[in-house]
Amino acid sequence: MREESLSREVRYGKQDIAELESASIQVHLIYKKAAELFKRTAYPHSVKGDLAEEKTHSSNRNGQGPTPAVLQKWIQTARGWKCIGCEMRQPDSIGIQGEAVFHEERLFLNVGEGRFVQTEMLIQAIVWSQYEKIRMLAPWLGDDTFYTVQELDVIARYIVPTYFSERPLHEQGKVSKVHHQSGQIPLYQEYVDAPSFCVQVDGALLEGRLLTGVYVSEEQFFGLNPYLKDGDGGRTYMQAYVQ
Repeated sequence: MREESLSREVRYGKQDIAELESASIQVHLIYKKAAELFKRTAYPHSVKGDLAEEKTHSSNRNGQGPTPAVLQKWIQTARGWKCIGCEMRQPDSIGIQGEAVFHEERLFLNVGEGRFVQTEMLIQAIVWSQYEKIRMLAPWLGDDTFYTVQELDVIARYIVPTYFSERPLHEQGKVSKVHHQSGQIPLYQEYVDAPSFCVQVDGALLEGRLLTGVYVSEEQFFGLNPYLKDGDGGRTYMQAYVQ
């Protein structure tokens, strides 16, 4: 998958920045909460600390260099901002002006019999499953729920429905996107249409869909990294500009 960084600008309004700053942290804390529960109950011995360990995009507190980061993937839709998942980023080196250079690191969980599931998407599916069950059982649960009322509102507003089967989306008449690579268990997510976008690269016009990467560091918003995703899955990274 080709990835190319370019000095191209994507404009964001101040309200968009403020919303992403707040929403990304809330979503990050919900992911962590679900991951910690999953690690304690489902796979206490085989799941490493990567599931629940906080990932950051800054220097360590002791100043010894950059630590791993979370890059959340957001799409601006007619229904507002939607988070389709996240990626773990590991530091490669320190670039100019002390900025960390990261590479993508996909984490997979071995669930037996040679089957694997992408960890980040697994957590997304767990969060949505919990959300639907809590909403369904709300009259009997009272205040004894895993997520607070505020967290449930965040899930409903920002997190894209993700399932272990395509049946729920099919029954709702929604288009699904399957996340399934060789040897992996498929996960099904409601398809979110990202805005079309194009940039000029090496004199040619490159077209694709615009996604907004949001870095989270130490439970703090740490900036935007918008990118164009082409039909082959390649990414062209750009710069965020606040207007």
